[in-house]
Amino acid sequence: MKFWQPLRKPSPHSLLYCVLVLCMLCAAACGAPTPHPPPPGSPTPARAPLRYFVAGSQIMDSRGRVFVPYGVQLLGMYTTNWRYDVSDAHLTLDQMVAARNFWHANTVSLQLASANLFADTPYDAQYLAKIDQEVRWAHQENVNILLVLQYEATTAQVLPTQDSIEFWDLLSKHYRNAPWVFFDIFNEPRRPAGLSEAQSWPLWARGGLGYVGMQQIVDTIRGNGVQNLVFIDGLAAGEDLQGVLLHRIHGKNIIYAIHPYFGAQHKTRADWDHWFGSVAAKADFPIVADEWGEYQTTNEQCLPQAPILVPQLLDYLKKLHIGVIAWALFPGLLIRGWNYTNPTAFDRPLFLCEAPFPNYDPQAQGIGKMIRRYFAANSIANQ
Repeated sequence: MKFWQPLRKPSPHSLLYCVLVLCMLCAAACGAPTPHPPPPGSPTPARAPLRYFVAGSQIMDSRGRVFVPYGVQLLGMYTTNWRYDVSDAHLTLDQMVAARNFWHANTVSLQLASANLFADTPYDAQYLAKIDQEVRWAHQENVNILLVLQYEATTAQVLPTQDSIEFWDLLSKHYRNAPWVFFDIFNEPRRPAGLSEAQSWPLWARGGLGYVGMQQIVDTIRGNGVQNLVFIDGLAAGEDLQGVLLHRIHGKNIIYAIHPYFGAQHKTRADWDHWFGSVAAKADFPIVADEWGEYQTTNEQCLPQAPILVPQLLDYLKKLHIGVIAWALFPGLLIRGWNYTNPTAFDRPLFLCEAPFPNYDPQAQGIGKMIRRYFAANSIANQ
């Protein structure tokens, strides 16, 4: 065994190490804080975010991969008492972590209301700060986040108005450098009373009768130099895309969205073909089911044959390359109680469409387990 080593020329790495040690000693002597490694479990610094763009009928990412959104909705922030709403109290980092790691989500969606954003002048800073927090958590977990403008709990308007333009003017500027933030510009548009579906499509696209069109909102966002993905729901509360081919919205990075909930007119393949499938089969634009679910409820969207229909619809959407955002991480919908890793299931002999909302039944029935398996098999993680 040698007790000596021949002298060597110091390597650049060894010199750098000596310099670092001397700097740390000097810092300690001067009372400056000494850097420490992050504690166990601390998030690692986020890498540069992926960017997304639409190429024909596909969404592509900046690594050249086809991107299909798969994920879950975070229910909250759209009610007028959002600070005290039970759903908002559960918008936590744990929820985001579960969405990513347990549900295999590459995208989450978050419901918002313009009345909450503009509750103060020029805007409610607390509300925007809470949105910012969700956006940061999403990026920290390498998940995209879809911000959804909703009016169901406020004015219940059926189409966008000038208020919608002001909402997206502010948020698009705010998130212009956050490509992992997507915009669903109006949740579930519907035809105004007294108008047919055919009469409503021009209003949906270009506005009129006191409404603004989807085109004006897109023009506002793009006029701010913002290229984030924009999602546009079809008519009939997002169930109908038949008028899109005649009323296309002009602009880049546009995705059309459907909400293919079951019901009397949406329970067979022929129904799906009629409302959106035939359009999707020949479309040169992407389509995403950016809200959909099946759970126990008393409304017409719940069908006793759901345990059979759900896998059929998921297979149908997969063949058309339509992504899915499942509704929602909330008791009785995707989860049982407030346990984000305890999914609902069709595990009773009969699927009964009878339950209150929220449904805190520890055996609540729904698509949770089935959709989780579907995401695990199909979702390409945002990594």
